[in-house]
Amino acid sequence: MTLAEPFRIIAHRGASGYAPENTMAAFERAVAMGATEVETDVAFTKDGRLLLFHDDTLERTTNGAGLPEDFTLAELLELDAGSWHDPRLHWDRDYAGEKLITLEQLLDRFGTRLTYHIELKKPMPGLPEAVVAALEARGLVEHAFIFSILDETGLQRAKALAPRLRIAWAPEELLAADPRGAVERCAANGFSMITLNASNQTRELVELAHRLGIEARSSGISNREKMIAAAELGCNGMTINWPDWLQDYVREQQSV
Repeated sequence: MTLAEPFRIIAHRGASGYAPENTMAAFERAVAMGATEVETDVAFTKDGRLLLFHDDTLERTTNGAGLPEDFTLAELLELDAGSWHDPRLHWDRDYAGEKLITLEQLLDRFGTRLTYHIELKKPMPGLPEAVVAALEARGLVEHAFIFSILDETGLQRAKALAPRLRIAWAPEELLAADPRGAVERCAANGFSMITLNASNQTRELVELAHRLGIEARSSGISNREKMIAAAELGCNGMTINWPDWLQDYVREQQSV
């Protein structure tokens, strides 16, 4: 099978199958595995800092409680982000005491070594502008995608601020209601990529995206079977908690 070009292996919240998501340990693990692209989630803290955090509340992945935006960065850095564990994941050591990090810490640590897929977790005034500013300050605009599920307007603002910035869109509700319309709207917005969940990705949607000049990325990959199925539908890669699985698969395909 010939893989799509480009084909992106994107470590989801870092190598989050092996280390606590959105922590430096997870991103370090991804890079150690050879990853060149990572996905993460960003939202404001109470004092306007860019925190890497996925959930709406702190409970699942820290020993805190409540909304991240109700706490200052200093308060959030006191939390333990490494003692929780999901048995479906394959952690091979104790990560107790691992800390949350900021977008700036991630960018400063890896610089141009990585391509960053940065999700705006929810519409927050000034968030797109702050992310663009962080990228511009480090010369990393061309090393990043900004994407969102909920904030189409924020993505448009980010694109207007930095025309060279690549934008990805994951309009889950629109994809469910009008899949072709969602892909067409993504292209009409001048965005670079649409994200299709593995549960509703089809070859027809991927081919439509390619005809319109945009990439189609797959998400929601929870096992090897879904990973292979998504690749066989022609997507331009995927976010995955276990980037080594996908690296092994790509090597197998390239050796055939």
